[in-house]
Amino acid sequence: MNMESDFHMAKGEGETSYINNSRIQQKALLETEVVLEKAVREVRMDLHQPVMTAVDLGCSSGKNTLFFVSKVIKVLGHDSDEKSRCNPVELQFFLNGLPGNNFNHVFRSLERFKESITARHKENTPLPPFYIAGLPGSYYTRLFPRQSCHLFHSSFCLHWRSRVPAGLEEGGREYLNEGNIYIAKTTPAGVAELYQRQFQNDMLLFLKLRYEELVLGGQMVLTFLGRKYEDIYNNGYLNHPWGLLARSLQSLVEDVRKP
Repeated sequence: MNMESDFHMAKGEGETSYINNSRIQQKALLETEVVLEKAVREVRMDLHQPVMTAVDLGCSSGKNTLFFVSKVIKVLGHDSDEKSRCNPVELQFFLNGLPGNNFNHVFRSLERFKESITARHKENTPLPPFYIAGLPGSYYTRLFPRQSCHLFHSSFCLHWRSRVPAGLEEGGREYLNEGNIYIAKTTPAGVAELYQRQFQNDMLLFLKLRYEELVLGGQMVLTFLGRKYEDIYNNGYLNHPWGLLARSLQSLVEDVRKP
């Protein structure tokens, strides 16, 4: 599998689509709303340019996609003073996702979004000029010129690895994590270490890349799944769903193999 071209959410608007199965992601956005507002205000205070560049890394499709955009616009519009109203900051938004993302749905949503946010905005606080563009590509690569971005946001994305951990398939002959698709009770300790090493490499790379792209005084708001316990074999929030999914996939494989 090529991660950048083949890995993506379930497309469309059907019963099994990401759009209709993203309530947990929506909850995370709402719970971190205050943190995002604080970051936007701090960026605005340090802004010495007429344009603020904000990026949503690993964006989805559906109503969650433009939550970040609407929140930044709302904060800047609500906090604007007489001086900023005469010379408003222009906003450039980039919506980033892998090339297999459902960008068509995102782009079709933009006109309706603009009409909606314009209607909700109070007349005595002018809507900041804003522009939205799609940016396909992995956030484990450089995406922007050096020191060009003021605000990075990522929600429920960074727990995804850039690749399958190197060494997971021993010489291409034996799958070392047999029967599992993640860390489970039957996962060998060596395999768990491969996942941990991949996480460390990915996060170091991600932070290095964003450091190069952020302006001085820029902000990042990152939300991703974590563990409550040091014991990686604890059957908690992360392990249990993947265990159920692995069993379901195994059952499907066995059905296919039946004569």
